[in-house]
Amino acid sequence: MSRTSAHRAFRRTMNLIAGGKSLAMALKAIVQAVEAEDPEILCSIVLLDAERRRLVMGAAPSLPDAYNQAIEGVEIGPNVGSCGTAAYLGQRVVVEDIQSSPLWEDYRALAAEAGLAACWSQPITAADGSVVGSFAIYHREVRAPDEEDIAFIEAAAELAAIAIDRRRAEDELAASEIRARLSAQQATQTALNLSNFFDV
Repeated sequence: MSRTSAHRAFRRTMNLIAGGKSLAMALKAIVQAVEAEDPEILCSIVLLDAERRRLVMGAAPSLPDAYNQAIEGVEIGPNVGSCGTAAYLGQRVVVEDIQSSPLWEDYRALAAEAGLAACWSQPITAADGSVVGSFAIYHREVRAPDEEDIAFIEAAAELAAIAIDRRRAEDELAASEIRARLSAQQATQTALNLSNFFDV
């Protein structure tokens, strides 16, 4: 991803989040911004569930629905395609040829049906250092990444991490405000109950 396109994608993503749009919309904007840079690629962002054990589809608007549905809920591990393995290991996984990779043994038919030949996946790491998902670039032909491709996928994963961290911070703030409001209401009710008790 060029510096200019990364800046554009960053600004658009932050505007979506600041405008109260969902995380799903922000992640979709990132995927579409990356795909716009190269018409030959397809991209996805998968997240980890609350237990950080299973994949949850974040955004993959250009991948077939059947493929996305098959990935949903898959448990991560050392041989779970590119995305599941990257999330499990916490490191980039480059598969140049899906049909010959042992990582894809259980998913080769699924990839072939979707027309996917190569997949490079970068873990998405939150500000606290935890892996929260992975960003993937797919090709319809067997292909190895060059240095520019690696920088491209790293920038996209970092942008996704920023979006996720920002949304989580806003969610935590909203939850904190709700707790404070409930606590204040409870204190008011307790004071009223005590007042009624002493008035008797």
